[in-house]
Amino acid sequence: MTDKVPINPTTFAEDGGLLDLSMEEVVTLFLDKEKRRHRDAKEDENQQETTVGSRIVPAGLIMSLDTASRRNDISRSMLTRYLSHQVAAWFESNARLRELSELFYTACEAADDLGYPDLYDGMRDVGYSFSHSSPKTVSFRTINWVKNSLYKMAQPLGLPVGMLFIVGLCHSVVTTNSGRSQGTIDNYLTEELTRFQTHVEERFIRVFAFHETVRRRAKNTDNMITRKHDNMET
Repeated sequence: MTDKVPINPTTFAEDGGLLDLSMEEVVTLFLDKEKRRHRDAKEDENQQETTVGSRIVPAGLIMSLDTASRRNDISRSMLTRYLSHQVAAWFESNARLRELSELFYTACEAADDLGYPDLYDGMRDVGYSFSHSSPKTVSFRTINWVKNSLYKMAQPLGLPVGMLFIVGLCHSVVTTNSGRSQGTIDNYLTEELTRFQTHVEERFIRVFAFHETVRRRAKNTDNMITRKHDNMET
């Protein structure tokens, strides 16, 4: 049985305190930083704005984001751009997800070197559904570097980038609410984080099995490429 992924933001040590800020503090912080990002975006593609989308969205998320936008006197697109930094920090600071990614990409490289496309194909995107969802196509504004960082997590998790970003937004709303939107958080958004945690546990078991299968095949194949991967870490 795998360990559970920590959801509490105080368990992270590499976020520079970003995960402990309230919604109002996040907005205040990045209102000032946005001017510099706009200047940098002229020459740095990573700082340019982009979108992520999904055909479904968790019930209550749009309502909570719209409410938070009104309270902070900004648009929803501005709010999701500001929260993007927190979303990236949450995923990148999670040691369990880094472990999952490392295990997955180690196995992928070995499968490619050794010529096992059948094993790789078996790790494609999996079905994932929110606990409570609205069949509504949505898009959220973010920043290229955030979207790129989520791509690195998307394949190991077997989920589209849009879904990862939405889960990250749920986490931000839950942890920055300062007592607001409590009914929506308790009845809907917290359950989405639990659903994601369950998915990570299940995915870790599958990735570990993928890694082990590649390793066993490698040991049974006598060639130089195989010997290169004989010491794949478990």
